[in-house]
Amino acid sequence: MAYAKRGSSRMVMMAWKNMLNNGRTPDLIAYTSMIRGLCEAGMVDGGMRLLNDMLARGDVEPDAVTYNVLFHGLLEGGNLTRAMDLLGRMLDRGCDPDPVTCNIFLKWLVVEGKGREFLDGLVVRLIKRGRVEGASEIVEVMLRKCLAPEASTWEKVLRGVCKRKKVWRIIDSAGWRCGDKSFE
Repeated sequence: MAYAKRGSSRMVMMAWKNMLNNGRTPDLIAYTSMIRGLCEAGMVDGGMRLLNDMLARGDVEPDAVTYNVLFHGLLEGGNLTRAMDLLGRMLDRGCDPDPVTCNIFLKWLVVEGKGREFLDGLVVRLIKRGRVEGASEIVEVMLRKCLAPEASTWEKVLRGVCKRKKVWRIIDSAGWRCGDKSFE
């Protein structure tokens, strides 16, 4: 995949086809490298086709790095709608966004002043899918960027982290609420 770094997409495609014709199954690194090469060559649609091929073959599952390469390519091309659609597909497949995913989207959404809203919504989507760990990681990114989640989102994250009813009974019985100074 060294050809991709030099921008010789024709050579890359020949090497890829040769690999497939010889019965070799590409692994995650090969797929991601090829997708990166296509995106860097301005061939994001080719990268998307390769992702679809990867998913159709079913022997390799994309990870956050693979998706991040495509998000970057799509957003560089000004295609926020397709990037958001791909994010939905990523979540549907059980792959959680990572801090890099957040930063890629924030770079484009900050201009529109929608970065906080986007991340908050992402946290809620993950919580609804029962993926508290992924949601907590996004909250951490938000806090590092000084983008505090909505109060209702905080509650959802806390309820997900503190699943045991005993913890919530103690909190509720103490009458604790955000901003209550009696616990300091």
